[in-house]
Amino acid sequence: MTLTDVFIFAFFAYALPFSLFTVLAWLRKGSAALHWDRQTIKSGVCNVGMGLFNLMIAPAVYMAIIACQAVYESLSIPHIPASVWAALPVWLVALIFFIARDFADYWNHRLLHTSGLWPIHAVHHSDPDMNHTTALRIHILEAVVMGVSYIPLLSWLGLPADIGAGLALFTVLYNKFVHLNADIHFGPLTKLLATPRFHRWHHADDPSVYNTNFANVFSAWDVLFGTYHCPGPYKGRLGFEDSPNHDFPRLVTLPFVLVWQSARARRDATLKTAIPE
Repeated sequence: MTLTDVFIFAFFAYALPFSLFTVLAWLRKGSAALHWDRQTIKSGVCNVGMGLFNLMIAPAVYMAIIACQAVYESLSIPHIPASVWAALPVWLVALIFFIARDFADYWNHRLLHTSGLWPIHAVHHSDPDMNHTTALRIHILEAVVMGVSYIPLLSWLGLPADIGAGLALFTVLYNKFVHLNADIHFGPLTKLLATPRFHRWHHADDPSVYNTNFANVFSAWDVLFGTYHCPGPYKGRLGFEDSPNHDFPRLVTLPFVLVWQSARARRDATLKTAIPE
């Protein structure tokens, strides 16, 4: 990778999204959007650091996903022939791919909120100062889970990979958008498309609304499957109790710590029931 490549990547991955979402926040909040307090700055630094850390490990993750894809293909599971997609207009194929990917993301997200995978996803929910950079706060193990899960969920469709690559950029940008620290709402259309107001409820530190608003782009999935919740702006705490907040080393080790704590709690509970009083 040349120095020019580095600058181009930095522009599209960081400078462009930062500028775009700062403007969007300014349109909604005015000059307040330009003033990040100390905690929000800590959040941004930590989140960008997490993104760069994951980028360094990405080649290994990519190789692992490729290996899983090879195993899947060796099973000779039937898939829709490429000729089917070639006969359709490109815009229609892109739309089908986009909807299918977002549907998979919805169920992946629900899966990440189950007890078995929550220790991995908890890293993303640890940010009490949510802003558009929070989209970068993803543990590398979550990237592995997501990448591998797409293989059985989407491979059978046989959709053209080049179209998927183009849509990925929009998906990444939209994910940053819904994390924006601005109360942007689409009115009745919020039941079709996710918004920052909609997604803020998902990050709420409020047990009564846990397991709601899983959609990445199409909130219609939440409406369809009974997980939609957006009565108005959410103004409470974000994150969860005992969150590492912006402590980078603790965030990297958080999944392992949570698994260890859960295993120890189960062991203690078993021992307690096994010892007669």
